[in-house]
Amino acid sequence: MKRREFIILSGVGATGASLLTACGHPEEKLIPVLIPDDEFVPGVDYWKASTCRLCSAGCGIVVRTREHRANKIEGNPFHPVNRGTLCARGQAGLELLYNPDRITKPLKRAGERGEGKWQEVSWDQALSELTTRLRDIKAKGSADKVALAVDTTGGVTGLASELFMSAYGSPLLIAEDVLDHAWAQLGHSESQPQGPSRMPVFDIANCRYLLSFGARFLESWVSPVLYSRAYAEFRRATNKPRGKFVQIEPRMSMTGANADEWIPARAGSHRLIAWAIAQVIVREKLVSNVPPLPQGFPEDGSHGTTPGDVASFLERYAPEGIAESSGIEPDQIIRIAREFAGSGASLAVGDGLILTGPNKQTADWFDQKLAINYLNTLAGNLEKPGGLSFRNRAADPFQLLRTSSAINWQPLPRSQMSGPLEALLLAGSNPVYQAPQLKPLIASVPFIAACTAFLDESASLADLILPVDSYLESWDLLPVASAGDAVASIGRPVVKRAYDTKSAAEILLVLAREFGSSVETSPELLIKSVAERISGKHDSQDWWDTTLERGVLTTTGSASPTEQERAAPIALSERSSAGTSATVRALSGMIEFARDSQHGEGYDVTLIAYEPGALGSGQPAILPTLQELPDPMTSVMWGSWVEINPRTAESLGIKDGDVLEVRTANGAVTAPALIYPGIRPDTIAMPYGQGHGQYGRYASRRGVNVCELIPRNVNPFGETLAVPARVTRVGSGGQLIRFGTELMEHMESRR
Repeated sequence: MKRREFIILSGVGATGASLLTACGHPEEKLIPVLIPDDEFVPGVDYWKASTCRLCSAGCGIVVRTREHRANKIEGNPFHPVNRGTLCARGQAGLELLYNPDRITKPLKRAGERGEGKWQEVSWDQALSELTTRLRDIKAKGSADKVALAVDTTGGVTGLASELFMSAYGSPLLIAEDVLDHAWAQLGHSESQPQGPSRMPVFDIANCRYLLSFGARFLESWVSPVLYSRAYAEFRRATNKPRGKFVQIEPRMSMTGANADEWIPARAGSHRLIAWAIAQVIVREKLVSNVPPLPQGFPEDGSHGTTPGDVASFLERYAPEGIAESSGIEPDQIIRIAREFAGSGASLAVGDGLILTGPNKQTADWFDQKLAINYLNTLAGNLEKPGGLSFRNRAADPFQLLRTSSAINWQPLPRSQMSGPLEALLLAGSNPVYQAPQLKPLIASVPFIAACTAFLDESASLADLILPVDSYLESWDLLPVASAGDAVASIGRPVVKRAYDTKSAAEILLVLAREFGSSVETSPELLIKSVAERISGKHDSQDWWDTTLERGVLTTTGSASPTEQERAAPIALSERSSAGTSATVRALSGMIEFARDSQHGEGYDVTLIAYEPGALGSGQPAILPTLQELPDPMTSVMWGSWVEINPRTAESLGIKDGDVLEVRTANGAVTAPALIYPGIRPDTIAMPYGQGHGQYGRYASRRGVNVCELIPRNVNPFGETLAVPARVTRVGSGGQLIRFGTELMEHMESRR
């Protein structure tokens, strides 16, 4: 007791001690700091390496902690993806950890579904009720009517999902990123000898002429921090010529605003323009070697292998013949083709646009990727500085632990989720937000359990909620593509759990063991054992401690093609006799574009739906810093808007801030107009990210959900979508909050 009094007096003085005593015994809260445990020294910062999970790029982070509290996130200087830099989204991660709307204990529904009445229960009770329900379903032979929807196929959560579903006996394993991974590989690996086990990495830093077909690599495309760093190097003129950058897209993005030249092409014309550029290069003999066409071209099933075959195929795409459909003058295309072929180190990047509407197929978009990538082949830049490389993809670190080749990941929301399910399990997935049209079908599922940190639109329909850790409280191991060595990025807890939560992987591993899986381990030990096998450093604690300090595990190579094909969500190697990719056929079956006969009537503009750099697909909307971050092109914050060309607005009698109804064949929303010169007159644009009906105080009931305008079976995120639409003025005085305006100040005063 004397020691306690002495420490208090030495810390705050006698007057302070008497004040503390008068308030009861608050000194009990000071003692752990003044007499610290063995894990920290008071007042000393500890920096712990981990991995950001607020997008799929896998940037390395270091988190500053003091007295067991995290108080700053910065980029990891040792990580090859971001090398010490970090985007605004990554720096806002602490707001996820300390968010006041996090679910802190397991909850059981106490009222009607969706009524919002919950009862706190223990973890033992929650897991017991969940396993009992699953056992009952399995006992009556309906295991195949249980679906698990997760936010990722990768990392320890993806592995735990496969282990559980394999042990349980259900094939209905659904993930948001299935199509994203397939899209990223298609159009590159299909036409290259490296095969589908490699992911493309674009050497923007060392190219001299960068031609982008809508790739917003400074905002949200693939790995924005990696490519932003590369772009800075591309622009640096020290000891080398300054590179030229041309951006082709119907709506000027922030990436396009940084280009030397922005070309407002018609939505859906990227394929035509890419082939037209190739046609000019071939007909003017601007390159010495004309490579074969990608397999599947020409469309009659023959394969253009000789220069004559290629030239004959490309004739139909001469710049003079596509001017009207692309909106680009022939002279402009010819000039770009000559610049691209003559720069010495040219690079084409981009995915094109996914088109929805009459006669639009998945293959149309896939052909865009093949056409864009053919320019790289034509330029001869594969596996060269300033070109396209496939050598930097790490093998899946969990490959050797995947036990079942029968597991077939399905995309979200296209799945049997909408069928007659007995139970739906959610792990970080929010299908009601991504596909609002599915809400009645999901609500009809007899039992729903959600592993989530927040009460979102889908979790509000659950019967049981299991609260999960933030990424700063849990373990993970992710393969990432970088401009250097193939690496796996390590995510680890940087602080102790703030609440009574578990990681999603931990919950799924418990369920896997309950139904017979032989994996008897925790996510931490699982990751450590895999890391040891990859590196060959068995039972070396010093090596493991050093690896955790760096946050990066360098891998030694890729798995064999057989193993890669077995692990791939979608087989990429099979081809039909006509030469059409079986992957395209598979994806076409997964994405059923709307083909209503009236779809095109009365829809006189094209809606571009895109991911903004800050809010992305909507998950980061829970973070107030990102809500308050002005959009770099419009300065709008805290809401949604409709970008419309001044000429179009004038013809329709629309002024800045007027309320517009945007209608497609799939639904309608209303949002304020924003007069935006950087968009084609036949195009309007809206960002994803807002419109949450239920997702905490910072995201709920702000703006509109653009997913309501997208066909139900189109995966809305990861790519830019173009949808036939109609825009109508329905009122005035819309709330368009812009940085520095009186309305923004008014909103600030209310907070």
